[in-house]
Amino acid sequence: MKKAPARVGASVVATAALLLGDFSAASATADAHFVPEATKIRWNGTTATVAFLEVDVELDANVTTISTRVTAEVDAVCTNEESTLHIHRTASSLRTSDYLISFDGTVEGPATVPLRVQGLGVSGYTCVVEHISMTAELEDFRTGATLTHTT
Repeated sequence: MKKAPARVGASVVATAALLLGDFSAASATADAHFVPEATKIRWNGTTATVAFLEVDVELDANVTTISTRVTAEVDAVCTNEESTLHIHRTASSLRTSDYLISFDGTVEGPATVPLRVQGLGVSGYTCVVEHISMTAELEDFRTGATLTHTT
């Protein structure tokens, strides 16, 4: 009678291992992390470029998969003679790509993400952008490393 529970326990462990993946890969990359000081965001109004550096990446593969979500928050002031409008718009976009892992365990990118903020112009008004705030959220799907960087 004690063997039946052991079989049930073994099948639960096997099922959990299949669902959760290989624990040895996760433990091998436990030190992987993005370097905040190496993260930079540039935006030209249509495309955001995020420079990043991930270090201490140890995987059996020579590539890893990183998602980059970029959010732009833009404040503009639009005037038409005595009328003034204050506009606040937000837009975000996500791109996922594979990146090569260097022999020294680093992953460098730029990640390019298409990003446009709609509604910053008003017909008949002259609009000037006063403030732009950019946020990049990086996540390495294989190592679990994450970073949120705001400029």
